[in-house]
Amino acid sequence: MSEKYRILVIDDEDAIRESLRAYLEDYDYEVYAAGSAEEAMQCLQDHSIDLAVVDMRLPGESGEAFIINARKKDNKLQFVIHTGSVEFQLTDTLQESGVNSEHIYLKPLHDLSVLAVGIGALLNERK
Repeated sequence: MSEKYRILVIDDEDAIRESLRAYLEDYDYEVYAAGSAEEAMQCLQDHSIDLAVVDMRLPGESGEAFIINARKKDNKLQFVIHTGSVEFQLTDTLQESGVNSEHIYLKPLHDLSVLAVGIGALLNERK
């Protein structure tokens, strides 16, 4: 049996965070959850994570700052953005951290399978 991929869901909205966690666990991922970038950084110290699902608007440090700092700690960590911000723009810094337009999902996602398929494709690129 192969080892499960480990995903970290970062969202300050409890309902969204827990919904994503439960949904991704159904895909047989090991899922961790954090309500802030600071909590997520602690999770990265405590666990080996393959991919983070990151909300951009978080209390304290932003999702973009988290991605930049997390990439410095682990250059193999991959990211998808799950944001409700209609003004969100993909910055050069995020692109340098490995995020591209295919890794951005806007809330509300009415069909979470779209996110799950995108995560699966990104993780399979690692092989």
